[in-house]
Amino acid sequence: MRVLRSLRSLVLFPLLLTLLSCQRAPVPHDGPVVLVTFDSLRADVVGGLGGQPGLMPNLEALVREADWAGRGISASSWGVPAMASIFTGLQPWGHQALHAGSARLSPDLLTLPEALAAQGYETAGYFTGHWYSDKFGYAQGFATFQPLSRGRRAAEHLSTLNGKRQFVWVHIPEPQAPYLRRDEFMKRLGPGAPARLPRRITPAQLEPYFDPATPLPAGRRRRFWAMYRLNAAWADERLGKLIEALRASGQWERTLLVVTANHGEELGEKGQILAGGNLGRQLLEVPLVVKLPAGFERPVQAPRNERPGVVRLWATLVEAAGGSTPPAVAPSLFREAPPGVLSELYLTNGTNQFSWVEGDSQLLLESRFAPAERDYYRARQAAGRPRLASRLSERPEAIFDRLGGAFRATPPLSGAGEPRVWLERWNEAGSAPASDPRRAAEMARRLREAWDRSCPEEHTPDGEAREWEPSGAGDILASRPEKGPAPGP
Repeated sequence: MRVLRSLRSLVLFPLLLTLLSCQRAPVPHDGPVVLVTFDSLRADVVGGLGGQPGLMPNLEALVREADWAGRGISASSWGVPAMASIFTGLQPWGHQALHAGSARLSPDLLTLPEALAAQGYETAGYFTGHWYSDKFGYAQGFATFQPLSRGRRAAEHLSTLNGKRQFVWVHIPEPQAPYLRRDEFMKRLGPGAPARLPRRITPAQLEPYFDPATPLPAGRRRRFWAMYRLNAAWADERLGKLIEALRASGQWERTLLVVTANHGEELGEKGQILAGGNLGRQLLEVPLVVKLPAGFERPVQAPRNERPGVVRLWATLVEAAGGSTPPAVAPSLFREAPPGVLSELYLTNGTNQFSWVEGDSQLLLESRFAPAERDYYRARQAAGRPRLASRLSERPEAIFDRLGGAFRATPPLSGAGEPRVWLERWNEAGSAPASDPRRAAEMARRLREAWDRSCPEEHTPDGEAREWEPSGAGDILASRPEKGPAPGP
């Protein structure tokens, strides 16, 4: 996108207007910044945010202690676009890390560690997973970039923080699958939990229920839900060790700490399972916790009962460090922002999906770029598994290529034909369809306005790729998934 080519220079320039102003600028944070992200942690498992108390005691304690704690909204329901939005402050269409064949962060993008390094921060990242490795551009701006593994090196790093300008990112891979039975946490599940659970549930065992046409039996759903929560309890233990190390450094009071998740996890609420199948509440609503350093002058402006976009963290951390943020980036949490959060999901089974969350209302818009493929979900299961692939009438790659070709040739929001639009209300039970044509029309208009602000011109994906080509980023929209994990949306 043309506007991105000016991001690097805009952020690296000092705030000249502020220096010339007669008003005193806020004093920048001059100490550590720590960002911890979970993978696939939905908000409603966290005590203090509506979840069962005692399941995640370390995160619950942080919720009570933090300067701002509540529920945020992810920019997408799948890791590739969601994490890229955290790292760039841009909506998914703005950064173009959209799906498995377009997962790399372009070198043109100014990542969060690069922006903080420009403010004099020493940077270290501890990643987990294929998609967040150096292969996909996540090492940009990190002086130290290592796999998290068991977390020992990350904890040692946090324990030695010296109060100077240091930025540390830690990505905890749980509670995403595989789900492991962890007997030491069984008591945390509370009454009603299944008495017998398997030792392990793999993504391959969950994948069949990603297909909306495959019902998830109630008993199996209870087992999956219990195993997912055991993974959340283990993720909380890992967070506790990081917090313990940070406190041991003596820099707890001076640290700006943010804890959140890339997205949530669905367990049958909208007819699917895992992440990236739709934009339902369980996939978008994540914990968001901000602990400000002692004496920091700028409060978080978002009301506690609102759900800010997690995409706003880029500007929040950069502004806290004294950096400037360009207009294309989502506003920081230190600034007032109009209500409403846009989320995006691209290249599913013939559709692109968009969500606009405002209060307890959610407007969902589905644009279609191709007819649904009958064997799409079976092809997902068969990718990289020759025995399953042999049962299909054609190779999985042929199905993905056909969808990819239609996707690249179709405007993403407008689609081919009239988009499908519907309204939902979020409630204590989750969410339910709502009938309010006037409200739906108003929210659909605001969704379109939000899209237009982040993307003034709607190109097809092929057209967008051509916009990036002069800066060497034209290859980021390859349609075929790379070898490795099964293709995502």
